[in-house]
Amino acid sequence: MNARSGLSLFELLIALALLALIAVGLTGAVSFAVSVYDRARLDPEHYEQIALKTRLRSWLSNASPASGITPYPVNFVGEVRRLEFTTTHSKGFASEAAALRVLVENNAGNLVVIASGMDDDGDLLAVHTATIATGIDPVFSYFDAQSENPAWAAEWVNVARLPDLVRIESTKGAPSNWHTLIVKPLLN
Repeated sequence: MNARSGLSLFELLIALALLALIAVGLTGAVSFAVSVYDRARLDPEHYEQIALKTRLRSWLSNASPASGITPYPVNFVGEVRRLEFTTTHSKGFASEAAALRVLVENNAGNLVVIASGMDDDGDLLAVHTATIATGIDPVFSYFDAQSENPAWAAEWVNVARLPDLVRIESTKGAPSNWHTLIVKPLLN
């Protein structure tokens, strides 16, 4: 038997490598905790706006294509100051509705959403109106990647399909409660 005391250089290097891995893990955890803390400290009046922006992103992602055969309108209307579309992604918002007809518009410099729930027959169930952002003077634009010259357009005129991307941006600087929203409808 060899009676030795202390650590060999190899054992010391292994211990340092393990400590480095633990430090990296702790750094990630602390960074995550700080970001959660920052989000929790948001102004409570912005909670609803953040939730509505997230919901709008989900609705736009799941916009119904024009090819759908339904008793309610599915056409996508895209203009510079407003857009209107239908989505069947209504769960968690209007659970009794088969679909939502969503109108998003620039109303006196505010971004307003009006969601009309419809049943299976296309009858109106309820209308919900909310302001997503105030004082931003939103502008809508639509990207067509399938055109000869792919570019952003102020209007969407192709009734046969959905735009490849939808952008809602503020024309009044970059307020803290609104950053440019770009969404890709999943069905084109």
